[in-house]
Amino acid sequence: MSVARSLSLARPASALPIGGLSVVRDRPLEGATVVFDLDGTLVDTAPDLTGALNHCLASAGLPATTLEAVRPQAGHGARAMLTAAYARAGVEFDADNLARQTDRFLTFYGEHIAVASTLFPGALETLDRMTHAGATLAVCTNKTEALAIRLLGELGLATRFAAICGADTFIARKPDPVHLSGTIALAGGRPDCAVMVGDTDTDIEAARRLGLPSILLGFGYDADAAAREKATAVVSHFDEIDVRLVERLLR
Repeated sequence: MSVARSLSLARPASALPIGGLSVVRDRPLEGATVVFDLDGTLVDTAPDLTGALNHCLASAGLPATTLEAVRPQAGHGARAMLTAAYARAGVEFDADNLARQTDRFLTFYGEHIAVASTLFPGALETLDRMTHAGATLAVCTNKTEALAIRLLGELGLATRFAAICGADTFIARKPDPVHLSGTIALAGGRPDCAVMVGDTDTDIEAARRLGLPSILLGFGYDADAAAREKATAVVSHFDEIDVRLVERLLR
């Protein structure tokens, strides 16, 4: 007998349908999967990413960049940040140099991954709310899987997630829906009872292609007009992601 079926038999008077599942009022998100992006969504990783970028720039004899300049690209990966930094410095950047600097960046970043990175305000409380309501949590990030697990481990959060899937976990990465659908499957969930929380068009587009509702964090790294137009809901603080919002999106 399935968990959802056994719950509906045990408490028929208080059962509510979500995505075809029967759940109880004190755990209204039982059977649902809430998937979070990582950089710019759960964790403000820009300070440590800036540190790694400046390490690479110093090795090339280039001036350091600023956190403000890096933040818009912080969720797009090492290559994007390096390319943008070299462009700001007005320096040619060929493929061989990009490969070397990317390796240097990832090595340094992996060794300094949680020096200054912190959870966004309200993120921990939101994870608690979702868990207490019965939801399964997962992470779907375009960071590599190893770095994502290392970061969440350093922050004491890794065990909160049923699946942590990175850019190299599957054959494709966001916005390809195989990344998001695979994450939901590894977490033991179903796409028809899941929601994606992210801060960029990459996250929202992945959800759109899979037919999932999405929540855009308007304070994230790159919550641009395209992302805002596609998102099912846009919030300005984690406090707005409550059980009632997720229930409404899943229905």
